Amino acid sequence: MIREVRAKSILNRSSIGDYVINPYVGCQHACIYCYAQFYARRWGRTEPWGSYVEVKVNAPELLAREIERKRKGIVYLSSMTDPYQPVEMEYELTRRLLDILRERNWPVLVQTKSPLVLRDADILGGFGQARVGMTIVTLREEVRKVVEPGAPRVDERIQALEGLKEQGIGTFAFIGPILPGTSVEEILELVEALRGKADVLYFDRLNVKPGLKSKLDTAMRRLGVGNWDRNLDSYYRRMKARLTEELGSTGMRYVFVY
Repeated sequence: MIREVRAKSILNRSSIGDYVINPYVGCQHACIYCYAQFYARRWGRTEPWGSYVEVKVNAPELLAREIERKRKGIVYLSSMTDPYQPVEMEYELTRRLLDILRERNWPVLVQTKSPLVLRDADILGGFGQARVGMTIVTLREEVRKVVEPGAPRVDERIQALEGLKEQGIGTFAFIGPILPGTSVEEILELVEALRGKADVLYFDRLNVKPGLKSKLDTAMRRLGVGNWDRNLDSYYRRMKARLTEELGSTGMRYVFVY
């Protein structure tokens, strides 16, 4: 279900960057681990995550007004939705918002799972400071289909990063959440696939928000991972230690955000 709405504000304070813009509510990628569905339920949304999108049709109009009143800072797109989910192909809200930000020379940080971002390379390349990242949790398509059923293929995301890099746009890869049961070798294989395509790698763990465990249980059973929620803290400590040891020799820049 896609519904057009009019938002009251669009350029809001954020802990990632200085501001955040969420041009949509909901996300068609339907990732089973996404924390945004927890907050959506708190805000009264009861539909299955991935089944609805609210389109903030007045977002460009709001941004053009709000940007004149606020101090310049880094703008993050987006924290509670994917700015390049399929509905963006029709509405082009993200493209129009980026154009406004570029005209005012505000720095931007874009994070997505979609190669659609390549469409806007002409705008992104005109920023004084722009970084674009892809979220990628696995190289295995059979895993992606279970945990990110509506998201684009992994190889398409990696190719998009490469395309952005070739056009001189700063890139990063967000490897998160690292899914329980993933081996160090699998992560290192993904790291190698990203060599030369991402300037920085970010690693994050799974944070199980209330109400998500049942969906995660079902997904993990399909992937053959039993008792996935036992000793999670220990699992992520070991993963961090092993990756730190292995990544030191790769020459790649990386950051753990957990």
